[in-house]
Amino acid sequence: MSAASTGVAVRAVDAGTGRELRMEVLRPHQPAGEPMYPLEEASSTAHYAALDPAGEVLSVGSVMPDRHPREPREHDWRVRGMATRPALRGAGLGGMVLAQLERHAREHGGARVWCNARRGARRFYEGAGFEVEGGEFEIPDIGPHFLMSKPLR
Repeated sequence: MSAASTGVAVRAVDAGTGRELRMEVLRPHQPAGEPMYPLEEASSTAHYAALDPAGEVLSVGSVMPDRHPREPREHDWRVRGMATRPALRGAGLGGMVLAQLERHAREHGGARVWCNARRGARRFYEGAGFEVEGGEFEIPDIGPHFLMSKPLR
């Protein structure tokens, strides 16, 4: 059964929608109510969520104009805050959200998307066409990551 056949839809949402899921999955050590990252509420940042028919957030992610940290170029966009309910991982929900984030970036002039992917999410991003750039690195209080990117054009 696919996510689409169960009535799940990916929609643009505001910064607050999905914050509870993000905090639970990505930042359980951070006090609730704080923004998760810079530019979270900027007007140029787009947020998308996979929602069930009742409007419950099943997966969420954001994309924003932000230059690549090693090879900055115009038209770079950064993917941040990707989170899926743990019991639903592998069902395609994160992929649906990521596809919409990429589409949004492309429609707004994006030529490349990049992210700092957690070690456990590396395969997810590789499956979506992202490539690892360099070795693993540690983000304090969050854990091991890989810089990954994907051309959009």
